[in-house]
Amino acid sequence: MRLVLPEIERRMALDFPDKLREWQMKVELAKAKEEKWKTEVREAEKKKAAPPQPPQSLDIGPEAQRPRLRQHDVTIERVAMLLATSAPKGLLIVRNELAGWIEGMTAYNTSGRSFWLEAYDGHPYWVERQKLPQPIDIPRNVVAVYGGTQPDKLSRLMQELDDGLMARISWVWPDPVDFHIGKQALGVEWAINALDKLRELDLSTSMSPSPIMVPLVPSAVPILEEFGREMQQRQRWASGLLRSAYGKARGQALRLSLVLEYLWWCAADGMAPPPSQISEEAITAATGFVGEYSMPMAERVYGDAALPEEERLPATLARWLISQRPPESINAREVQRLKLPGLREAEKVRIALGGLVDVDWLRPAPDRAGGGPGRRRAIMPSIPG
Repeated sequence: MRLVLPEIERRMALDFPDKLREWQMKVELAKAKEEKWKTEVREAEKKKAAPPQPPQSLDIGPEAQRPRLRQHDVTIERVAMLLATSAPKGLLIVRNELAGWIEGMTAYNTSGRSFWLEAYDGHPYWVERQKLPQPIDIPRNVVAVYGGTQPDKLSRLMQELDDGLMARISWVWPDPVDFHIGKQALGVEWAINALDKLRELDLSTSMSPSPIMVPLVPSAVPILEEFGREMQQRQRWASGLLRSAYGKARGQALRLSLVLEYLWWCAADGMAPPPSQISEEAITAATGFVGEYSMPMAERVYGDAALPEEERLPATLARWLISQRPPESINAREVQRLKLPGLREAEKVRIALGGLVDVDWLRPAPDRAGGGPGRRRAIMPSIPG
C-alpha cells in the first residue's frame, strides 16, 4: 500500500496528461462547432431561410480520469465513473473501518447496497441519478474491498437482514502472535516488478474490451466438484450468516485459484506468457485454503461475534441430530469426524455435547462393558424429527 502500489499507479498514469489534453481538445472542438451552428441559425433567421441542421455530435465521452488501482472515496458515483473510464480491470477500495463503509451504503440512496452486491460478480451495471445528465455505463462492475473492523461493530452489523453481503467477505480473525521486529529487508523492487506484470496485461479486444476466459484444466474439475459437495454438506448443518458463507465457498475457491495462478506467474523469472488455464495445483491450493482456513475463520467470526459458544455449538450438533437420526448413541470422537462447523476440536465438541445433555437431548450411556456411564452419549427418542 505504501511502497509498491503507488509506483505501479505512477506507471499507469504516464500517458494520462496526453489523454486529458485529447479529451479537452474534443470538448473545445464540440463547443466551436456548436457556436458556428448557432451563428448560422441566426443568419438564416435574418434571411428568412431554412435553418441548418445541428452538427453531428462528437463522441467525446466522459472526462479522462487519472488511472489508479485504489480508491478511498466510496461514493457510488465516483467509483462508477472510475470503473467506466480509467479502471476497466476494477478497483481496490481500502477502508480502515469496514463497519462505516457498510453502514453508509444506503445513507444517500436506498439502492446503494445493491451496487456493492453486484460489484462482487463483475457484471455490467448502470448508475442512474437524477443529478446525472446521462447514466454511467459500467462495462464490468468489479470492486475488491480490503479493511478491518472491531468485533463489537461487526456484531451489530450481523443483526441486519442477510442479503449475502457479509458472505461475500472473507473474514479473518487470527490469534495474536508475539511481537517481534523483522530483520529481513523488504523486497520492494522485486514486488513492484512482479506485480507490474499485471498492469501490462491487456483485455481481449476481439469486439470490445472484455475479460479473458481462463478455464480449469480437466483434471482440476473433479477437485472443485468434490470441494463443492463438501461445502454443501457443511452448509446443511450451518445457519444464518455462516450458512450463506458456505454457499459462497466454492466460488471463492475458484476465484482464489485464478489469483494464485497469476501470482505464481508474476513471481516467476523469465518471459513466459500469462496463464491460459487454471492448474490442478492451483485449485488444490485454493480449496485447501478456503476449506481449512477461510471457512474456519468464518465460523469463528460469525460465531464469536454473534452468539456465545455455549449456544452456537450445541445448536450445530442439534441440527445434525435432527437431520440424520443417527444410531442410539454417539461419542466425542465420532462428532469430530463429522467436521461440522466449529466442531473440530475436542474442547468444542465437549461444549456441544454438554449443552445437549443439559436440555435432555443426550444422556450419559453405559460403557460397552456394561458398567457405569462411559464416554458415549445416548440419543433421546424425544428429539424432534
